[in-house]
Amino acid sequence: KLGCETHRAVHKTSQCLLTSMTMIRRRKNPKSNNSSSNDNRKKPKKTIDLGYYDEEDDESIDSDLEEEGNIHDGDDDSSSEEETAEVKKVRLAKAYLKKLEAADKESSSEEEEEEDDDHDRISNRLQRERLKREGTLERMVAKSVANDVGAMYQSSTTEGDSYARYFKGHDLTVTCVALQQSTGERALSGSKDGSVIVWDIENQARIEYLIKQPQKKDRNNGNKILSLAMSDDGHYAAVGKQDASVTIYDVRASNTKATTFQGHKGPVTCLAFRMQSHQLFSGSDDRCIRHYSLDDMAYMETLYGHQAGVADIDCYRKERPISVGRDRTARAWKLAEDTHLIFRGGSQVSSADRISVIKDDWFVSGHDDGSLHLWLTDKKKAVASLTQTHGSCSTVGRGITALACLKGSDLVVSGSYDSRLRLWEARTGLTMHDRGIEPIGEIPVPGYINDIAVGPRAKFCVVAVGQEPSLGRWNRVAKAKNRFGIVQLRKHDGTGNSSDVDEGMEVNESGGGSENAQDSDSSNEDSDE
Repeated sequence: KLGCETHRAVHKTSQCLLTSMTMIRRRKNPKSNNSSSNDNRKKPKKTIDLGYYDEEDDESIDSDLEEEGNIHDGDDDSSSEEETAEVKKVRLAKAYLKKLEAADKESSSEEEEEEDDDHDRISNRLQRERLKREGTLERMVAKSVANDVGAMYQSSTTEGDSYARYFKGHDLTVTCVALQQSTGERALSGSKDGSVIVWDIENQARIEYLIKQPQKKDRNNGNKILSLAMSDDGHYAAVGKQDASVTIYDVRASNTKATTFQGHKGPVTCLAFRMQSHQLFSGSDDRCIRHYSLDDMAYMETLYGHQAGVADIDCYRKERPISVGRDRTARAWKLAEDTHLIFRGGSQVSSADRISVIKDDWFVSGHDDGSLHLWLTDKKKAVASLTQTHGSCSTVGRGITALACLKGSDLVVSGSYDSRLRLWEARTGLTMHDRGIEPIGEIPVPGYINDIAVGPRAKFCVVAVGQEPSLGRWNRVAKAKNRFGIVQLRKHDGTGNSSDVDEGMEVNESGGGSENAQDSDSSNEDSDE
């Protein structure tokens, strides 16, 4: 019996020695597929050639550093064994600084190199990246956008036509648009005909139908697309319909349908993703806001408080979505505390149809009487207000039907049915003198502007243009056409061509659309019914 136990102990010890020797051999002779996996990496995605990228691209630098670190670990085996965590951090930091120096030398001229110190530029850029990650970076782009817009669109009508392009694809009024905010590579557009189209912004072409247009015999009010939203990373797309459903699509998995959320008792009028997350918020005419987590594909909670239908909702980095309703209130929802703040503009302020969050503490609202209000969450009244921003019909101001801003900047864009896309500068300073909102320019866009999405670095914006408002048919612009548009906000050299481009649309100074000899579309093809 003692001999058997000794034999088992010796056998167990020999097995442990064999296992340890095998692990040592694997470390000294790594598998050959490591190098092959490094060679077979996916090629980086193409960037958009619309001029909305600066020379410095933080995300590409980070990815390049990670790839270099992986290649270094695979090629030099002896150094990877002896390298500690601290040494690796130092090596990656030095490589990152070299990348920054190379990018600064390429982007800066010789005069700037002589005047500025390299260390100051690198430190400023590192500080800028830190503020960007924390969500406190402020970009002052309104003045530069105003200068470029004035040079592009107000010099002459023929020159301005090349900076705004309109694309065919929808039969009825285009009601909403969504844009991938991180890169701006993809855009979505929805229409009253029940279709959703995926657009390639770089090549200015239609990629495919996310939701195909139903046949005329199958059309009903439930098929209407009223709202769209896309996550910052472009992973998920949310579609809100007239039938009170919220459908989630996985864009990276060949636009497959992930799930459909039911629960609203009215049309889904608005959708919004929280920035840099997969948290989704939906608002409806049933006066409720529903919260979803797309990481788990689960419904989270319902937010109650509005006394009328929810018109629009938006969210920045914090878990604090801000909504507006037809009860003439704006509400900031504190999810962690399970409470919300109520903002009332007074008896003279009408109900708001649009809202856009500039920063976590600042937002701007557009109302159905044409007034535009700038809000601070620490104050119950608006910080600044403008009336009849899009003109008036007789004595009543034209309502603001679309509103958007570049997050973390001072640029605000609004639209109505006066055939003008208007630009505003929102000043959010520390003192009352440094706070306010003022117009900085306008761009002719014919028709009802039902939705706007501003691209990265304010290089362009996409618009939903139609003959009718998105939620009804109480008004009509007969000369307009139902189009998805790309409007440039800054100058660049690259232009794209596409067969879907409406070459016959001519944007004139009066803001109307006219047909030239090249337009072969008939009025029956562009009619909504």
